[in-house]
Amino acid sequence: MIKRLVRMRRALATLAALAAVTLAPALAFAQEYVKVEGKAGEDVPAGPFVGIAYGFIWIAILAYVVFVARGVGRVRGDIEELRRKLEAAGKR
Repeated sequence: MIKRLVRMRRALATLAALAAVTLAPALAFAQEYVKVEGKAGEDVPAGPFVGIAYGFIWIAILAYVVFVARGVGRVRGDIEELRRKLEAAGKR
């Protein structure tokens, strides 16, 4: 009973995959090219958007550098603490 159910599910999955592969080109051919007459849209000035994009990127880079610098500072502090502990353990 279970084997039969598994076979039916595999058959349905195979049939669905076959249908998807077969019908995909038909959907592409069903779309029709329509030429646009006149002005297609409004002109949007790119300057502000480029400025915002550059600003966002520089802020992201600055935040990353600060994050990494803080991490390096913590690691240096840990190394110094370990050095002090090793020196104290060596003097015993």
